Amino acid sequence: MSTPGAKDGRLARRIRFYWDSPVRKFIWDSLLRVPWLIAYNVGGTAVLVILFAATSQGQDLLRLSAERGFTLADLDFLWNLLFLVGTLVGSLSLWYTSRLTLGVEYPGYPLDRKYAAFGRRWWPRVVGSLVPLAIGWTFLQIGSAVPSSETLLGWLYLGMGFALLVFYVARRPIFGVDRDDMILDLGNAVPPAHRRRGRALLIAAFALVPLFVIAPVLLPQLLVAPAIAVLGVVGISLFGTAVLTYLPMSNGAPPLTLAMLLLALVSGIWNDNHAVRVDDDLESTPRRPTPVEQLASWQRVRSGSAAEPETVVLVATSGGGISAAYWTASTLAYLEHKFGAPFAERLFAVSGVSGGSLGAATYVALKRAGLPTEQTNVLLDQVREVLGHDFLSPVVAGMLFPDLLQRFLPPPIALADRQRFLERSWESAFDGEARALFKGPFQGLYSGPEAAALPSLLLNTTIVETGQRGIFSNLRVDGLPQVIDLLEPRYGLGDIRTSAAAGASARFTYVSPAGTVHVEDGEKLRLVDGGYFENSGAASMADLITLLVKKGAVLKPILIIIDNDTTAPNLCRRDGSVERLPSGGGFNATVSEVTSPVEALLETRSARGELAEVIAADLVEGIGGTVIEVPLASVVRARLAALGAADAETIAAVESRYVEPPLGWSLSQEVREGMDNTLSNEQGGLELHFRYLAIALGLEQGEVPPCAAH
Repeated sequence: MSTPGAKDGRLARRIRFYWDSPVRKFIWDSLLRVPWLIAYNVGGTAVLVILFAATSQGQDLLRLSAERGFTLADLDFLWNLLFLVGTLVGSLSLWYTSRLTLGVEYPGYPLDRKYAAFGRRWWPRVVGSLVPLAIGWTFLQIGSAVPSSETLLGWLYLGMGFALLVFYVARRPIFGVDRDDMILDLGNAVPPAHRRRGRALLIAAFALVPLFVIAPVLLPQLLVAPAIAVLGVVGISLFGTAVLTYLPMSNGAPPLTLAMLLLALVSGIWNDNHAVRVDDDLESTPRRPTPVEQLASWQRVRSGSAAEPETVVLVATSGGGISAAYWTASTLAYLEHKFGAPFAERLFAVSGVSGGSLGAATYVALKRAGLPTEQTNVLLDQVREVLGHDFLSPVVAGMLFPDLLQRFLPPPIALADRQRFLERSWESAFDGEARALFKGPFQGLYSGPEAAALPSLLLNTTIVETGQRGIFSNLRVDGLPQVIDLLEPRYGLGDIRTSAAAGASARFTYVSPAGTVHVEDGEKLRLVDGGYFENSGAASMADLITLLVKKGAVLKPILIIIDNDTTAPNLCRRDGSVERLPSGGGFNATVSEVTSPVEALLETRSARGELAEVIAADLVEGIGGTVIEVPLASVVRARLAALGAADAETIAAVESRYVEPPLGWSLSQEVREGMDNTLSNEQGGLELHFRYLAIALGLEQGEVPPCAAH
């Protein structure tokens, strides 16, 4: 018969046995407590591995690297040379600081030297070699337009990773490293020579902050986005490991991570440096007409042309980062090149969201700059040249360096605003008069007699505090329902820069911060990407058409919908296609509890845009107009058609190259050329869409079938 408490005694002995077991001690010390000491370095390594190996933006950066290769033309070799050097320096820095941090015994954090030895040796080696290994492996997987360069770079990075690992493991016998420099023999303090090296690494990382502020475009584009991403993440890791972990813990204090978070929280009360940028050079504010007044004067100017003055071309263009901007501007310029005056003189207004707004503003600025010299015949080449620049490097530099430091400094520093880096990079892509127009006041685009030849712009943004649309336009849009006219005097944005107006529509948090507007009554508003309200631009265009019709305007609208979603089906069912039915694969019910609300919100954004397109299309056809669509998905369709009978893996690879990366401000040459060829050769169904447009403009005989939007 068992005695009372015997069962409890056996349980306690069993728990003690497992607690004292070598396996448990090894896992606890080497695999858990050791990496916690270098959590910043481990986290930084994980971020870089995920960025390059598991995100479409990182893979697109690697495609850009493969395209650049090591050619001497245009100094393309510098891109990969700096990327290689940055990765090498970053990997060595992660290993070195991890090794020094783990070589010290901390008073408040004792480690069992026997069971922690494995982790203290191998964690620095892992964080110091994993990044180049991940980059090299991804290079060999991505598939690019230059497979030879991609393979060479893949093996270069894999070779670098393995060479670093061999160096970390065998440097003592190979290089005769003194025993005093080995990680487990540092004692209780880092030697002075090692401290000096650590300080030099930190100073070098911080030195980039003022340099980026002084040269927010030139220096980042020289250093290139991949190298900046590596150096930025490594710099954050070094600061966290050396300053926030090693310094306090070596003196018996806890890490300073919580204190830094509290500092950022308190500083956030005062340090908003994201005010929407304005230009003080606007001499006088042009009078903005209402949509009805603008249409009447616009029709009077065109009453003498061969085309009917009632034929009005209206464009709605959706968001999607730089690919949306490139496709939008190229499409507008190509249609002007193809159809000439019948299109250019009929184009009344463009409603844009996010990247679509940037593309529309680029088209208008270049068109305005070419009017005095009659240079509009080169418009297509100009928009492709401007929007083919690298806009990602500046915004990454601003985000990881000066604007990140600003989060911990109470006084706001406007020069550190990462949105400034992005908008300045747009401005610098232009030349001559076009640059002055794009960096100058938005309303300056529509001053003088040249404004009569330009389409009106409606650049859509979203107001955080109310969820309403805010619009920057040369028209007074206060008559549109639930729309805030942001150029009204009370918002103080009458002299907003053209780049900032386009940027306000393209502030997709968190890459771009919410823009602050100081209202005259002392209140503040924040502006974010127009796609938060709806991502097609069609809602504002439908409201504009409704307003014109209600006011008795006579118009025969041609609505051109530029859809910048590479995976979307056609809006119109002219081919008799059936409507898509909702479908989905399997899901984990437990995980779904967390992910379903976020996933639904993101999908609702797209669904609202599609619904707005359907409503606008039905409205236009209801008053006798025509709907034309120019989908970016045509590029993917054209590419797949060229491949012939492709397997599912090939199709997925092609689609992945053209799906907009999350950061969205860089485009590989392959993607740009795919867009250019699809437009120029009118592939992927565009030939039929453009024929319908020619019929609607009266240039060809025939009928345009009903859109039957779905």
